[in-house]
Amino acid sequence: MAMIAEIDEMNERRRTRGRDIRESHIEIGGELLDPSEGTFVLLNIGRAILARTLFIVHSIATIWQTVHMEERNSVWGFALIAIAILLEGAHTIVMRAGDERKWFCPSVLLYVIATAPPIWLLERKLCEWRMTKQGLLADEEFRLQMLEQLLLVVLIIGRWLLPKGDISREQLSQILLAYLAISSDIVEFFDVFKEKVVWSSPFVQHIILGAWTLSLLQFPFVLTVSRARKMRVAITKNFEELIVENRRPDPCNVLYDVDMWAIILANSLQDIPFLSVRLYLMFDRGLVTYTMVFFTCKNALIIVLQTYRAFILFNDRYLHPRLTSIEAPVKRARRVPRRHANGESRDEYQPICRSK
Repeated sequence: MAMIAEIDEMNERRRTRGRDIRESHIEIGGELLDPSEGTFVLLNIGRAILARTLFIVHSIATIWQTVHMEERNSVWGFALIAIAILLEGAHTIVMRAGDERKWFCPSVLLYVIATAPPIWLLERKLCEWRMTKQGLLADEEFRLQMLEQLLLVVLIIGRWLLPKGDISREQLSQILLAYLAISSDIVEFFDVFKEKVVWSSPFVQHIILGAWTLSLLQFPFVLTVSRARKMRVAITKNFEELIVENRRPDPCNVLYDVDMWAIILANSLQDIPFLSVRLYLMFDRGLVTYTMVFFTCKNALIIVLQTYRAFILFNDRYLHPRLTSIEAPVKRARRVPRRHANGESRDEYQPICRSK
């Protein structure tokens, strides 16, 4: 009887402890967090809401301006996509406590889909104005161009505000710097609409806007985060019995290599389309300026260097993996004389440091 009473008392203490934990902790996504972690989660939620609010405000402003210029209420249909950002944000807050996914940002994709088509209509309207009312709407043209270019600014600031999730601060800074480099090229590319050979030809306008839209699809992907690979080295008592697990990787694993996908996306979504359009404008339309020549050479060099880097990565990781990281601990091994119980002296090898 005493044992039963003791067991009941232990169970009661466990129930009381569990109830106290539930009362003092915050429950988010089915998990209990202590108050310090709860403060961090609330900060993440606030940043997630602020970033999505920025996306929605700029998207709605662009749609409203397009409706005002085109006098077509059907353009308001893109506002439904902007409102979908709210649903995506609610799901992220409830299920992930505001943290973003590591490789993809759905809110950024929704923002691009909701904002890019109205900018198409705005830019085509500006081209019509340049053909019929040149020099009469300079202030209006400047205001509309600022609204269009704010898309890139909002993308960078919004990604900075979004909770970083599983990526580190260093990786986030690399992502933002990459976005800045991408944006500078996109702004210069979009500037060709001021040339007569562009605003006087609807076909040229369409191919430029198509390449511009492709370049915006880079922003939802977060592929600048590299994998951290570790190698374990086992050094046995005898130097000749060094055991290193060195299995040749399967070349098919290149399909899962984030660095390779980053190169493919950068070339296919920006550099190759931009280079093709610029070459077309130079050789078919006769648009040759010093900025056009410079950025054409820049795109060509980037494609060559990125392709070269892809071959190097494929060779070093999947065809002929290097062993430099495991040779260093072997070279640092030193001879240590040991005397055993039978009086025999034998040299053994002991690593100065172990690498993991």
